[in-house]
Formats: sequence, C-alpha cells, structure tokens
Amino acid sequence: MTDVHRTATTPTFTSDDELLVKISDVSDCLACGTPGLLLVRYRHSWKNQIGVDVPGVRETLLCPQCSRRNAAAAELISLFAVDEKMSLENIDAFGGLVAAWVESLRQGHVDEGLLAAEHDQWLRGAL
Repeated sequence: MTDVHRTATTPTFTSDDELLVKISDVSDCLACGTPGLLLVRYRHSWKNQIGVDVPGVRETLLCPQCSRRNAAAAELISLFAVDEKMSLENIDAFGGLVAAWVESLRQGHVDEGLLAAEHDQWLRGAL
C-alpha cells in the first residue's frame, strides 16, 4: 500500500491485490457531508450483459457515518477513533483492516430491486 498524493496521476496496478490508499486531504462524503477518513483505489471488474469481464479501477471513500454498516469498515473506523494519524505502531493492523474492507467491497453486489425502486422514485420526483 502507498499513500497517493492528490496531484498524482491515475495509478497503473501491477496486480489485483494492489491498493492505493490516501489518508491525507481526503474529501467529504458525497452522501452525508461527513469528512472522509481515507480513500482507497483498487482493481475491480464486473460482468457485462453477455457475461464478459470488464476490468476497471474503483475508488471508495471510508465515511465514519455511511460506511459503519459494513463490519470490515466498522473495524477500520474504530482504529481511526484511537489513532487518527495512523502511527507506525498500528500500521500492520491498519494494512490488514484496509485489505479486509476492500475485499468486502469487492464481494458486495448491487441490490437490483432497491435500485429499481429508487429509480422509479426518482422518475416520479419523489427522490
């Protein structure tokens, strides 16, 4: 893992396990406005309508409010609560928790029913 400077270019990943983690100058959460704790970029792929893998890069913000429903994120948020600047004594625990959180994100799937319901609400102007 490396810290990415905000002016850095888009990373070229050398493996699926590589993560780029930004813990300084992290933006606020777009959903709730709470200051983000960290931003992580990682390889991610999905299957298109004909079943072919589409590779890409995903970027996810760790928000202490919105992310806490994810158990892996909650553990990471707890570590930030006791060590806001991520000191060297906690760096190994930090790395393991970030890796576990990203893996949980990779395993997540879109709730198609919820998406359809929200889209319908949006079309009716209710969302």
